[in-house]
Order: sequence, then C-alpha cells, then structure tokens
Amino acid sequence: MPQLLQHIDAIAREKNRDVLFVHFENYKQHAQDPDAIRQNFMGWLEQHNIGFKACFGIEQNETLETYSGDLYIDVPFDISNPDFQVLSEYLEDEQGNMKIDGILFFTLSLELALEIEADRQAGLDPQIHDGFDDDDWDGVPS
Repeated sequence: MPQLLQHIDAIAREKNRDVLFVHFENYKQHAQDPDAIRQNFMGWLEQHNIGFKACFGIEQNETLETYSGDLYIDVPFDISNPDFQVLSEYLEDEQGNMKIDGILFFTLSLELALEIEADRQAGLDPQIHDGFDDDDWDGVPS
C-alpha cells in the first residue's frame, strides 16, 4: 500500500523542535528478506511504546529519491526525557558510538530544518531565475 512520507526536516518544522531519526546502512527496499536489524529495532521501539514512522532523509532540491529505510523517532531530543534516555542507552555506548552495526542515530535541529526550508524557498523565488516563467513554456526545448 502506498504511503505518503515526509522528509525529516519537514517533520522537525511540523513538530517545531529538534527531531531524532535513524538510518539503516544495509536497507534494501522491496528485498525478499526484510532487513533483520531494522525489523528488530522497530520491534524494540514497539515494546517500549516509542512512536516512530518511516521518513525520507533531509530534503534535497530537485532530487527524486527512493525510500532508504529511515525512521523518525517520536521522542524529543532532551537528555532528561526518560524515553530519550532508554533509546540512547539502547543505541549508543558511553562514548556515543553505535552499539548496533548498521544503524546510524541522528538528531536534526529545528534551526537547521528552518534554514533548509528558507534555502529551498529562496531557490523557488522567481526573482532569482531571471524572469523564467514555466507557465509560458511550450514544452519545446530551445
């Protein structure tokens, strides 16, 4: 069943806070054998009542991307938050190294998510494109 996925920076802007996400290095979409590391991690999240959803990475202008297995983790980036503590202890050792090979754990700040959106909007600004108007384009390359 098709799903509508958001980019992680859009989720940060929607939540209006820093967000956490994980990337799976060996994820292969539509693989016959589901990624065991990813499946086990999602099971662990469910056992600990930690919300998550599939997401794209950071939005890239004019880039069509396929889903790479990333998951948004619905836990605030707050070291005093009990869910963050449990999650962090599961994924990272005392030095911040990943405990599970194949999983990368990231934080995206709201500040960076807002900068990305501002840059994207600036790129869409018609003033920047020297009067280019795609409404007038007849579909024939020049």
